[in-house]
Amino acid sequence: MQKTSITKIDSYETQSRAKKACILMILTAVCAFCGWIAETVLFWFKRGEFVDRGLLILPFCPVYGLSMLTAYAIMRTPQSGLWKKWQNSAKTVLGKITVIILCIALYAIIAAVFASVIEYLAGLYFDKRFGIRLWSYRGYENNVGGYVCLWYSLLWGALAVAYMGLIWYPLMQLLAKADTAALAAIAFTLIMLMLADFVYNMLYLFIKGARYAPFK
Repeated sequence: MQKTSITKIDSYETQSRAKKACILMILTAVCAFCGWIAETVLFWFKRGEFVDRGLLILPFCPVYGLSMLTAYAIMRTPQSGLWKKWQNSAKTVLGKITVIILCIALYAIIAAVFASVIEYLAGLYFDKRFGIRLWSYRGYENNVGGYVCLWYSLLWGALAVAYMGLIWYPLMQLLAKADTAALAAIAFTLIMLMLADFVYNMLYLFIKGARYAPFK
């Protein structure tokens, strides 16, 4: 009896451009929210108190979402795009394991570079333009101007490959099965809320010369 190979279908790739755009907007917002949660929890353990992280009033850190969206736009997820083709090219079990490990390592390094560049540019802009630091690595070794730090960059790379492979990709496949109209409504609401929040805070910065801090 001839064996039939079963190819796993990528539900996201079969969708329309409009639906894909909605899914990406939702995933970016989810990542920004997860970033805010991670930073809030981290500072809670470090200082024992709530620290309002990021620029926005809402619980989002856009730098996380934008970093992961950039990573996806350029190199997809660890189990899709060129990575999938590379992994499928392995002929033996040992070869496949080796390729997967190499893919994960390379993906983490590239993601770390993306995240560091975005983090550096954002940190530099707000510091030089408004004189505020949304974060600082001055107390850590191997930092560049206090805007980025080698060890945290490596951590971002490790977290990126885990997030993109274990959360972003599965959630992307799940959202692909949802109703397009519902996705559009959710995506529009999330993006408009974050955009309005960002515009308000930027105007406040330009007018007052300081960050709006409602929780102080």
